[in-house]
Amino acid sequence: MASEFAIETKQLCHTFGTGAAGVRVLHNVDLNIKRGEVVILMGPSGSGKTTVLTLVGCLRSVQEGSVKLLGTELNGASDETLMRMRHRIGFIFQAHNLHKSLTATQNVQMGLQIHGRQANRNWREACRHMLELVGLGDRVDFMPDQLSGGQKQRVAVARSLVGNPEVVFADEPTAALDKESGHRVVSLLRRLADERQTTIFMVTHDHRVLDYADRIIKMEDGRVVEEKSILFPGMESANH
Repeated sequence: MASEFAIETKQLCHTFGTGAAGVRVLHNVDLNIKRGEVVILMGPSGSGKTTVLTLVGCLRSVQEGSVKLLGTELNGASDETLMRMRHRIGFIFQAHNLHKSLTATQNVQMGLQIHGRQANRNWREACRHMLELVGLGDRVDFMPDQLSGGQKQRVAVARSLVGNPEVVFADEPTAALDKESGHRVVSLLRRLADERQTTIFMVTHDHRVLDYADRIIKMEDGRVVEEKSILFPGMESANH
């Protein structure tokens, strides 16, 4: 039976460096994030937020403690297991990292390549639909140099979501966006959670998007110091 949790960490610790030069940046972090939940991780610079995101998102090896992603233990997992898990998740980074020689549609297609031939069968239709969802339906054939910074970021968001990931990790996804574009992107993430049970785990300093979350977790000095559920008007619980 599948766990109700998409993400579980227990006594998660992490150290940068070795020996006397080692600096512990995470201290016994315990997290439980349900499938279909939108959780925002906040805290000052250096609090360990991004380290948690990269550990849970298979971008960094787990040193100490337990990390379960979609029911699979990542501590000690083989390269093959980690690769398989990466195929089930999506990442939205602050830097858009678009290929300058590809159109917006072709850049979004890059998000389908790891999913094999079947996923790429109707790639053009899928990519254009995702670009429409992020408000770029009239920019599908534009090159990156023809797009503003905010538009490039929205192309990157579409690229991350086009493969229908089960979990989306987002590191400051609205930092380069104006208010309207930021709300459009986070509203789309909220819809994915509500309609597809996609789990959203987001690091942000953007207080404009907090109302889209089910829960806000705050970190300081490598520790979880506060968890707060967001109660929505007319909803019986925070996880709606």
